[in-house]
Amino acid sequence: MKIFIVDDEPLAVESLKLNITKAIGPDVSIITYTNSEAVYDDAVSMKPDIAFLDIEMPGMNGMDLAGRLKECLPGMIIIFVTAYQEYAIKAWELRVDGYLLKPASVEDIAAVLDDIRIKRGIATGDEPLLRVRCFGKFEVFSDGKPVQFKRSRAKEVLAYLISARGAGVTSGELCGVLWEDSRDIARKKVYLRQYVQALREALDKCGAGELLSHDRDAYSVDVGMLDCDYYRFLAGGNDSAGGYHGEFMSQYSWAEDICAELDGILATHLLREV
Repeated sequence: MKIFIVDDEPLAVESLKLNITKAIGPDVSIITYTNSEAVYDDAVSMKPDIAFLDIEMPGMNGMDLAGRLKECLPGMIIIFVTAYQEYAIKAWELRVDGYLLKPASVEDIAAVLDDIRIKRGIATGDEPLLRVRCFGKFEVFSDGKPVQFKRSRAKEVLAYLISARGAGVTSGELCGVLWEDSRDIARKKVYLRQYVQALREALDKCGAGELLSHDRDAYSVDVGMLDCDYYRFLAGGNDSAGGYHGEFMSQYSWAEDICAELDGILATHLLREV
């Protein structure tokens, strides 16, 4: 496991590093920073599992840094560690994974990581929270049972975000997917917000509320929380446990373009086996 600590106070960095090691164990790589400006580029190349961020820092503060990190690495666990309790609401709006008040004790760190483990599943080493079937008709399962969506459009929003594989999707793009005509976009965005709210409610009911992220005007999913046949196929060719056979999210017309891409991948894979 690779962890970043970002705090402009060297003593706070060393204290937090010591307590994280005690809470997790010695088999962890911890990289520390007292200057937030260097963190983003390192995160892109090193892809840490967890980032503990101070909020009040010179230059790029922790809030801005968290926003940038979530854009490029949506699966990263982000925990704020701050002396200021009033930032809790803003942290919730950013949908970061945890919020600790300084000084963060070993017990505090262990507790927030346990909470994340429940919410995030595979991101902390457990099984993924949701199983997703993209080949054939799109379906989502929690504990072996289909997840229930009050609105079919909410389910379609999730399908499109999963097809984007963690990349951010703007509300305008989602509106273009859900509605063929481009008239009255303002009204359609109102409907979209209702569908997203219904999606959040469905995910919250099965303990997967952290799957969906919203940053600025873009929505994305944390792919690390999903066991998805589509992702397995892309990672290693045809999946013997329910592989691709010419249908992808077959109830949605926009998914036909992805079928063409998958046909090409499958053909290449079969040629290699000959």
